[in-house]
Amino acid sequence: MNPKPKAKNTSWKVKCQDAADSTGDLIIPLTDDLLSAIKLASGDTLDMEVKPNGTIMLTPVRA
Repeated sequence: MNPKPKAKNTSWKVKCQDAADSTGDLIIPLTDDLLSAIKLASGDTLDMEVKPNGTIMLTPVRA
C-alpha cells in the first residue's frame, strides 16, 4: 500500500483477502492512516465500482 498520497486524486493499492467463508466475498483492508487521509470513519458509506481490468474503485458517498 502507498500510505502517503502525493496528489489530490490519489489511489491506494491494497490486496483483497478472501473472506474464507465459502461466500466468495472479499475483505478490503483499509488502514487507519488511509481512512484518516481520505476522511472516512467506521460506518461511512462507500460506492463500489468494478472496472473491466478487475480493479475495485471505492468512492465515499457524501451526503
